[in-house]
Amino acid sequence: MKAGRINHRQGPESGVALLISIFVLLIISVVGILLVLAAGSESSLAGNYRSSAAAYFAGTAGLEEARGRLLAKNADYLNKAGTVYIPAGGTFIPATTLDVGQARYILNPAPGESTATLLATYPDLEYFNEYGANPTNIISTASVSTVTSGGTTYYGPLYKWVRITPATEKSIATDVDSSGGTLNSTAPLYYDTAHLPTPSMIVPTMVGGVPVVNPTARQVYEVTTLAILPNGTTKLLQYLVAAQILNLNFPSALTMAGSQIAFGGANSNQYFVNGTDGTGNPPPVAGCTPTGASLPAIGVTGAANITNVVNPTSPVSPYTGIPSNRDDHYLGGGLAIPSVSNVAATLSSGLSTPSSLDALVQTISNNADAVVNVANATESDMPAGMSVSNPMTVVVNGNFAMSGNFTGYGLLVVTGNFSYTGNTGWAGIVLVIGDGTTTFLGSGGGNNEFDGAIFAATTRSSTGAELATLGNVGFDISGGGGNGIYYNSCWINQANQPASFKVLSFRELHN
Repeated sequence: MKAGRINHRQGPESGVALLISIFVLLIISVVGILLVLAAGSESSLAGNYRSSAAAYFAGTAGLEEARGRLLAKNADYLNKAGTVYIPAGGTFIPATTLDVGQARYILNPAPGESTATLLATYPDLEYFNEYGANPTNIISTASVSTVTSGGTTYYGPLYKWVRITPATEKSIATDVDSSGGTLNSTAPLYYDTAHLPTPSMIVPTMVGGVPVVNPTARQVYEVTTLAILPNGTTKLLQYLVAAQILNLNFPSALTMAGSQIAFGGANSNQYFVNGTDGTGNPPPVAGCTPTGASLPAIGVTGAANITNVVNPTSPVSPYTGIPSNRDDHYLGGGLAIPSVSNVAATLSSGLSTPSSLDALVQTISNNADAVVNVANATESDMPAGMSVSNPMTVVVNGNFAMSGNFTGYGLLVVTGNFSYTGNTGWAGIVLVIGDGTTTFLGSGGGNNEFDGAIFAATTRSSTGAELATLGNVGFDISGGGGNGIYYNSCWINQANQPASFKVLSFRELHN
């Protein structure tokens, strides 16, 4: 008997499992490779982003150093060492400009680099692109971002240089005045806060090479910086900036804007209020001569308020007005004595309503050197370092009482009641704007004075709500109070110094 033999045929499915396994393995391998590549790309992108961001922030630090050092009150002001990097008169005299062709550099060498060769090592190729020529007048100074303390040097942000130049239509590649044709390459641009319909840059008319602009206009500077990291990442950034000033102008030595004025004049023979520019005896302001222009001694809003100041027969206030034997102590404006005038028509719009005045106080507060949040502040709460050469902007949110032998310099804002003694004074601008009835209370003898201008208005009720129209204003100096108030344009200009340099635009340039 023969044994049976079984034949096994391989079907068409034979080996499929192996192929599937190989294919799946292949897919997994490809995905793994792609994940590795993606991870590498992500790491590379993250690294590039970090480098780009680091270079960006280094460049921004350079821009901000230059913007800060344009301010005269900055401890590292560009002109402080004596060299005129930026025309000092440019703050208050629009015709004084940084001319086209002038370039000012702040140099920031890394360890082992020299300021003497920095611009040669890292040349400013962008200048020619913007101006079509090389600068004809270059002055350089060192950055203050590198600090040595206790024998150790701490290096600041990794930018190489910052350049400050006058902006022109050609340099910013913009037809500012929409004139068409070739962009102007000779007239420096200005930013005019009073330009209508909106504040904007303007191309001034040039007369004898000097720009003719409104007093509210300020020159526009280009601030350009080059930042280079050790790995070669480069950023070229640029600001357009202009001085942000308050443009505070006053129609009289003492201006009281309100629905009713309660005034008590001084009995002291040495107390005067004089609207003729520079008649007081303030410390000198370098580079400024009072104009000699004559304004009213006292300005009020509304003809009816004049009678509340000039010896009222039926006063609407507890005060008795100017004593009849002191009429000749209120001078100015070509007016008969006492010099008191309705200035409502000449008061600027920014000083005319509660809303505009409160907005002004907020703007000043945002840029002040010191904001004193004390209910009843005294001269001891004033910032240190205030002086003739270093006027400051101070906002007191509350009452402020000056005593002793104190003199302040700059711009003072008091939102509550302001009182002082005769041996205290202020050189600059005093704004008493805010809560309840605004009242000055002078007391005692003394020989100090106020030089510049004083403005008072009530914008809020006793509960703090903003009023629809200006409230009542009181001024009582009947108890004495020093030598008086003298209009002085030099101290007003000093107090009007730029609070900051406003950034008009920002862009990242191509290298």
